[in-house]
Amino acid sequence: MKIALYGGSFDPWTAAHQEITERLSARYDKVLVIPTAIHYYKYDKQMFSFEERLKDARKHLFNLKNVKVLDLEKNIDENWRFIDTLECLRLMYGLEHEYYVAIGSDSLQNFTKWYSWEKILKAAKLLVFNRPGYDQNFPEIPFEYLQMENPVSSTEIRNQLKSESVKN
Repeated sequence: MKIALYGGSFDPWTAAHQEITERLSARYDKVLVIPTAIHYYKYDKQMFSFEERLKDARKHLFNLKNVKVLDLEKNIDENWRFIDTLECLRLMYGLEHEYYVAIGSDSLQNFTKWYSWEKILKAAKLLVFNRPGYDQNFPEIPFEYLQMENPVSSTEIRNQLKSESVKN
């Protein structure tokens, strides 16, 4: 079985998140969407609570039968890293499966700074979706590049919502 893992803040859920999940759903046997409780690199930018983000992802993905939105990271502490999530899921779903990790090209730029990034690459293959402004200077690590039709970012939406609330 081929299992794709798609984690992120999803703050808020966007058309790009939807497109990525639908494409993963069409390509892999199972897709596990994992909202993170901790916004690494975005501590001061959180807009919605974990519960709101989890509920929103589930609302948008309920019709994709091979997609499951997990609350695995709901109660993690600041020492938890993606490798912990990956290892936990491999134990839950079985070590014999092929695992794929979907990230944006913005995350790929810093992937070699992730905790235990080499161990992640031994346990799973990287799938990289384009993000505007981050599609150059890729690190020398193996990955499969997937072009998106709608690469809008949550950051853009958060900034737009904040500027609209300031105007009102």
